[in-house]
Amino acid sequence: MPISLDPHVAQKILFQRYVAPVNPEEDMLAAVQAIRDFAQQVQGNFFVISDARQFPVTFDVLVEALDLVRRQLVGVPVRFVVIGTDEMIRLAAEAIAQRQYGGFEAGKVFATDQEAFAYCLAELQKTA
Repeated sequence: MPISLDPHVAQKILFQRYVAPVNPEEDMLAAVQAIRDFAQQVQGNFFVISDARQFPVTFDVLVEALDLVRRQLVGVPVRFVVIGTDEMIRLAAEAIAQRQYGGFEAGKVFATDQEAFAYCLAELQKTA
């Protein structure tokens, strides 16, 4: 699978790395199922960090992924963080907050793993 998973249960962070080519139907569904599985292992809010630096996102894939998240993650207390600099990544992070895509908290976008992890840990400390 071109999506590798690195769960950090104690920190309540699921790290997903996307590497092209990604099959939007199969691989994205597996990634969403991994989020649902992770939610069963942790209590309360948690973060998913998606590293999309090696995955060129098209508008079609973006819309398909957002729709999948909306349908499959209703009621899951997840917050999204994305690593990448592509404009489509920024658009996805903003769109996730729209009602038609699930109304999740707007995602944050960072350029590096370290920035993303530091942000998540700081946010989780606020609610601990």
